[in-house]
Amino acid sequence: MDSSQDGLLSGIRVIDLTHALAGPFCTHQLHVQGAEVIKIEPPGRGDDFRARPFGRFDCMNGGKRSVTLNLKHADAREVLARLLKDADVLVENFRPGVAKAFGLEWEHLHIDHPRLIYCSISGFGQDGPMCDMPAIEWSAQSVSGIADSYLTRNDDAMDLGIGMLDPGTGFIAASAIIAALYRRSQTGAGSRIDTAMLDTAFMLGANAIAASLLGGPVNLGRRPTMARYRTGEGRIFIASLHPKWFEKLCRLIDGPELLDDPRFADHDAREANAEALVAAIEAKLAKRSALEWESLLVAQGIPAGATRSFAEMARHEQAGARGLMQSFDTTNGQIEAVGAAFRLEDVPTGVRGPSEALGASTKTVLTNLGYSSADIEHLAEKGAI
Repeated sequence: MDSSQDGLLSGIRVIDLTHALAGPFCTHQLHVQGAEVIKIEPPGRGDDFRARPFGRFDCMNGGKRSVTLNLKHADAREVLARLLKDADVLVENFRPGVAKAFGLEWEHLHIDHPRLIYCSISGFGQDGPMCDMPAIEWSAQSVSGIADSYLTRNDDAMDLGIGMLDPGTGFIAASAIIAALYRRSQTGAGSRIDTAMLDTAFMLGANAIAASLLGGPVNLGRRPTMARYRTGEGRIFIASLHPKWFEKLCRLIDGPELLDDPRFADHDAREANAEALVAAIEAKLAKRSALEWESLLVAQGIPAGATRSFAEMARHEQAGARGLMQSFDTTNGQIEAVGAAFRLEDVPTGVRGPSEALGASTKTVLTNLGYSSADIEHLAEKGAI
């Protein structure tokens, strides 16, 4: 992406005190819309995810400026105070109470920076009896009910499920920040935002939570007319739960006799004979590959899709047409990663610039804050940066 082009959030400066995934995901969403993100990292080790292989750090931190500050050091906190004078947003994902120990609690900062938008990201929120519980994606899934909603039939203790709360919480936080920026444009006042993985789990599970509290099932269970069927090559998802879709499917796979079989005569019969129906459908689907069936089924208006891997879809012409992938430089060479998950008509989105080495922008940023070369060298000698 051309760094000279302006995004919707051009001119917004974000101070990023986050690590791992939920926080960096949030600030990444702000960056791809044009915000300047200054990522504050501990000297020497940096963000925990820097040690992760295969671009897992780079894909969420491309285009951010890396500055090292040891926030346990008073001089480092003074550097941060100078940064906040021109900042619009601060995002942190410390354990509740840690920000206060660093003198970074909202109540204190709001006095000195009344226009600052302050966003906290945590596992269970800033208050309540669970607020001090350590949290990562998988513990939050377990506690919140999300894991129970889709792993209940799985006896594999090591199958953790699908990572959704980190990116989901990051996206919610970014959305709230953008709303707060809009409010500030109307009132001039900053905002305090409290986001949590628990809250995200409730939002994602809202349908199931409402149903379960009314005595219903968390989900609709296994359905023989909405499944990932085996084919002659690969699997394909097919939804034939509506009678017209089921009739079309049976005729298309050369199985009209299934329509006359009393075991599959109506919805209740199909549910009662689920395993037999799936076996009968798969026997017919074995004649072609999943991709061949996809073409035939979609042409008939049946929701269907051959199962693909992330890598396969990332190289698919549809991803290219949507501009989902982009290349940018990292300390380990160039990588392909997701840019932005949306398009705007006349405004660019995406990663602007490389994924920086730890502390690559420290000297430049401090110089712009008025620190001399001698000052910067002295801060480094004291272990503040």
